[in-house]
Amino acid sequence: MSQPATKDAVGTCPVHDTLHPPRWAPTPIRWQHTDIGYLKSWWLALKAIRAGYRHTIYEYATELPGQDDIVVARTPLAKFVVVRNPDIARHILVTNQDNYTKNAEYDLLAVAFGRGLVTDLNDELWQRNRRLVQPIFAKRHVDSFAPQMVAAASAAADRWERYTDPIDIAAEMNYVTLDIIARTMFGIDLDGRLAEQMRTDFARLLTLFGYGFLLGVARPLRWRADQLSKRGPRWLAARAPRMAINELRRGAWVVAPRARRGLGRIERFIDEMIADHRSGKITGTDNLLALLMSAEDPETGYRYRDLEIRDEVLTFLGAGFETTAAALAWTWFLLSQHPQARRRLGQELDDVLGGREPTAADIDDLPWTQAVVAEAMRVFPPIMGVARTAKADDVLGDYPIKAGTSIAVLMHSVHHNRRVWENAYDFDPSRFLKENLDGPQRRAHIPFGAGKRMCIASGFANQEATLIIARLAQRYELDLVPGQRLRRELTFTGGPDGKMLMTVRCRVKSPGPADRRRP
Repeated sequence: MSQPATKDAVGTCPVHDTLHPPRWAPTPIRWQHTDIGYLKSWWLALKAIRAGYRHTIYEYATELPGQDDIVVARTPLAKFVVVRNPDIARHILVTNQDNYTKNAEYDLLAVAFGRGLVTDLNDELWQRNRRLVQPIFAKRHVDSFAPQMVAAASAAADRWERYTDPIDIAAEMNYVTLDIIARTMFGIDLDGRLAEQMRTDFARLLTLFGYGFLLGVARPLRWRADQLSKRGPRWLAARAPRMAINELRRGAWVVAPRARRGLGRIERFIDEMIADHRSGKITGTDNLLALLMSAEDPETGYRYRDLEIRDEVLTFLGAGFETTAAALAWTWFLLSQHPQARRRLGQELDDVLGGREPTAADIDDLPWTQAVVAEAMRVFPPIMGVARTAKADDVLGDYPIKAGTSIAVLMHSVHHNRRVWENAYDFDPSRFLKENLDGPQRRAHIPFGAGKRMCIASGFANQEATLIIARLAQRYELDLVPGQRLRRELTFTGGPDGKMLMTVRCRVKSPGPADRRRP
């Protein structure tokens, strides 16, 4: 096994040009220090194909030898430097973040999410758009959305009262988060059939992204777009920023026509919402769409065009509901497997809320609830990994990185690094109580990324998840139906692949402090 890299060593170690297996031996996987022979390297690479088929590729990558080592992996059309070390990940995402930009794989994500903050590869445009969007996700705005979040959770709780059969908690969490997006983003109640259609459409698009990412299909298209931008005629260069996305979307008509039709439905829905706000048909101003339409860059006075608004809304809609819904589904799964943690959650909710609905002001008084959400996002991170490209030469650990090198930071691996997390695969919310969480663990908990490119809506997502868990756990306990084959989707969120059936049981209120003092 490799020697653990220390934080101080990241980017400053002397360079050693040693790869295992030796350079003359062709293999899809190489290590910097971990001593892996040529034949074993090929065997591990072949097993990775099986892990991809079984939807366990992220877990498999995490458990490859040398957790703190640099691994160089090749896919059919791409080469990645794979990072599983929390300190090296922080060097890329925070310490030296200006040297790393998002890479071509985000063009794939842009097929579903548009060219918004998550997928924008142009740093100058991204910085302008970040200035436009940042005030929208200020704490005062996020807190103001708490009533809509709780109302959506309460509506789900009321709906569950009518159910007698087990529920698909993955679908239910998608419905709740979509309901919240509709209330907070558009100021409307989302029709049930439309919500189901939108959930299905996004699921297909994200599955398409997962397979495209593993195959590296965006690389050649991005290279051609970049060349045209630099050397092509002016009229063609102006189209370069969206060229790769448009070609990928045309390709989607061939390989995944249902997903492409679903994207068209979502875009038409958003365009109608924008038109309704423009015409005054929807008059509310306390929603994210209205705030986007009125946003103005404080430095330049620039305001969004409708196409840019659609891109940002697509980003918030797709990434906003899917990531949180996946995290919530796995949270309920983990609670069902750990009844003691679930009992403590119910006790805290009863003690603090006493049966009333939670508010944004209650969150600081619910440390165990917050810890449950944080630990669930550690065990099942809502973003499986991020990809970057080095702008200039760098050194990771003691591995030299050349400009243009693609880096894959695996969140799942960082969250299960055994050097940082004791019993890394165990669900233990007490890790995230303030008195227990140390510095290395704080830095190694990156469910929404880190640095300037960290998800701008992370505060929104954390508040949303905490309030949903609080409201629903007040009223119900959920138990996993035995005998199911559960696995993660091959998407960037890693949500449940297919149904996750759970029985819903009304919970009995815990005795209050006064009751517990009685003989």
